[in-house]
Amino acid sequence: MKKIFFLFLITLLLIPSVSFAKTTVVKKKVVTKKVVVVPKISLNGRLAIQTDVCNYLWYIDPTGKKRYIIKNDSDLTWLINKFGTSITAANLKKLSTVKGKASSATLLKKYRGHIVYLGKDKTAAWFINPGDNLRYSIDNFQDFNNIASVIGSKVKTSDFKKIAMNSEQATYDPAFSGTASAKYDGKKFSNLAYGDQILPIASLTKVMTALVLADQNLNWDQEVTITNAEINYPRTLVGDGDATSEVNLKTGDRVKISDLWIAMLTASSNQSAAILADNSGLTREQFISAMNDKAKTLGLKKTKFVEMTGLNPNNISTPKEMAILGYAAFSNETIASATRYTDYTFSVLGGDNNSRDVEVLNRNYSLIAMGPDAAKTGFLVEAQRNAVIKKNGSSMVVLHAYSLPQRNTLMKKMIGATTLASAN
Repeated sequence: MKKIFFLFLITLLLIPSVSFAKTTVVKKKVVTKKVVVVPKISLNGRLAIQTDVCNYLWYIDPTGKKRYIIKNDSDLTWLINKFGTSITAANLKKLSTVKGKASSATLLKKYRGHIVYLGKDKTAAWFINPGDNLRYSIDNFQDFNNIASVIGSKVKTSDFKKIAMNSEQATYDPAFSGTASAKYDGKKFSNLAYGDQILPIASLTKVMTALVLADQNLNWDQEVTITNAEINYPRTLVGDGDATSEVNLKTGDRVKISDLWIAMLTASSNQSAAILADNSGLTREQFISAMNDKAKTLGLKKTKFVEMTGLNPNNISTPKEMAILGYAAFSNETIASATRYTDYTFSVLGGDNNSRDVEVLNRNYSLIAMGPDAAKTGFLVEAQRNAVIKKNGSSMVVLHAYSLPQRNTLMKKMIGATTLASAN
C-alpha cells in the first residue's frame, strides 16, 4: 500500500512539470534587403531637352546652377558672350572631338560643362560635354540643336522646376505652371499673382498693334487689296493643320481699313493684323520696331514683340506691364469701341469683281457679359488662356489660365462681378 501511495505522489509531482513547462519559440531572423538608390545624373553643366514641352533646349550653368533656354541664334550668341571662356589653340587641341581619344584630365576638370572660344574670337566656340568628355562645335542654333538632341539629357518639366530659372534672359519660362494676374487703376496695382512673371501674351499682342496703328493717322475709308502673302501669313507661324482666328478674307479682296480694324479687334483676325501693318505706311520691320518703341515709351521693360499678331510665343509681357498697356490702349475710344462688337458684317469686292459679305463674330461671350469698356483675349499652347479688360477705370489682366472657367473666375474676382456668364 505504501508503495502504491509513493508512486501516486511521484506522479503528482511530475504532472505540473509537464503541463506548465515553458515553450521556447525560436524566431527566424528577418533579413531586410538594403535598397540602393541610384542618384540621378547632375544636370549642372549639361544640355537638357524639355521632352514634354516642344523639346526646348536648355543649358544648365555649372557655376550658378541656373537654367538658360536656347531657342535661336540670338540666344546662342548671348550664351557664348555670358559663359564663354577663352582658351589657347594648344589647349583646345587637348580636348578631344573623337570618341576613344582621351582628353587632358586637367583641362577636363577645368572646362567640363563649360563653353570655350579660341583666343578673342567668340564666333568660334565649343561646348565641353560632361557626358562623354568631348568638345562640340557651336556654329549655329540649328546645328547645335541637332547635336544637343543626341548628347543632351532628356528631362521633363517637373524636373526643370527644381532648377532655378535665370532672371537675365528676356524670355518666358516654358516650365512655369502658375496662373498670373494684375489689376491697374492708372496709379497702383492690386490682385497681383506672379505680377512680374514674363509670359507669352498671344493675341493680346494686337492691343499694341492697334496702339501703333492709331499713331499712323490711318485713312479709315481707304480700300486695300489683300495679297496672297498676307492671307498665308498665319501659316508661316503655325502648322497647316492648326486653326487660327480668321474671317472669310481671300487673296485679291478689296476691303476698307475700318473693316479690317474691327475684324482684328473683334474676331482677333491675324490676317487683318498683317494687312493693316502692311498698309500702315511702315515696313513690317519698322512696324515691329514701332511696337517695341511704344512699349519703352510706356515704361515697359519686359514687354517685347517680334511680330504683330501674337502667333509667335516670343511676344512677351508680364501681368503688370500688360495691365499698363491695356490701360493705355483702351483709353483710346477708337480701340475700345472696336472690341465691343458682338457681331459685324462688311462687304468686300473680290478678285472676280463680285461683292460678298464677310461676317465678324466676337466669341468672348463670357467677358462681354461682364460689361467691360473694352476686352481682348488670346490663346496659344505656350500662353494658355489670356485676357485683358478695362472696366470701372481699371484694366485687369489674366495670363496663363488653364481653362475658361479659371480665367473668368479670376476676372470676376477683380471686377467684383456678381454674375458670370457661361464659360465661352
